[in-house]
Amino acid sequence: MNALKQAELVAEVWPGAALRSARRLTGGVSAQVYALEVAHSSGALAQVVVREHAPVESHYTAELEFLLLKALHSLDLPVPQPILFDAGCTLAANPFVIMTAIPGSSVIPTGEAFEYIDEMASQLFRIHQAPIQNLPALPSRLDPLPEVFEYLPTAAEWGGLKARLRALTDTGFKGAPCLLHGDYWAQNLLWEQGRITGVLDWEDAAIGDPLSDVVGASVELRYLFGREGMQRFIAAYSALSSVDPTRLALWQVYVAAAAQHFMSTWQLAPADEAHRRRHALASLHDAEARLGD
Repeated sequence: MNALKQAELVAEVWPGAALRSARRLTGGVSAQVYALEVAHSSGALAQVVVREHAPVESHYTAELEFLLLKALHSLDLPVPQPILFDAGCTLAANPFVIMTAIPGSSVIPTGEAFEYIDEMASQLFRIHQAPIQNLPALPSRLDPLPEVFEYLPTAAEWGGLKARLRALTDTGFKGAPCLLHGDYWAQNLLWEQGRITGVLDWEDAAIGDPLSDVVGASVELRYLFGREGMQRFIAAYSALSSVDPTRLALWQVYVAAAAQHFMSTWQLAPADEAHRRRHALASLHDAEARLGD
């Protein structure tokens, strides 16, 4: 979406308003995201975000994003308040959602990493406690098997793990399914003074086993803060909710295997990809060892 189109969009959505500034936000893969400052005719300034969906088929449509954010905002979760959506491409080349901007930074200070990790665990627990009755329809995420076999490395050293997994039966989640974020990591969180002000990018949201979220976040934290960061997060979440160690290991196999399988599509710098791949494979080895205990 170029500057002219952004200005036209502002004038169409807010008659009498003008686009004061715009900048592209980094980090989006499935969408182009822009921060706009809008000057209203009253003189008031507003900060908004436009999330323009990529022109590809996805279950996570602009309408679903709008409805999900609206529902989550009504539950007092720290998400942007949606303003409007355009699913018919009447105002832009692709569907988009306009939402309020949330102040904060995604940077976790190295010297305060454990305090931030504890807060991450607390916020994820609050997400998992949210009522799901009035949410829009979301995918289910209840069982790490059998999909994991598509992602496991093909090298012979993983044959024992594959055999152990194939011998398992009835690995579906038996508890009460909960709201899952699906991509809970540092770049999708905004912070101010050690508190989370925003949880962003809900495109992988689902209903299912909370441990899929716990493991996903812990593996991401391992990339940033090593095994100690991963263990700290799991311990902090475990202090709030009971954690089944076997299911935790199963989801760790799934998340780590999927990470190393898809990592080449994440547009990472070579050194960053190599670093993440090492930690993903180490997480896979750790999970294999726990399943063998």
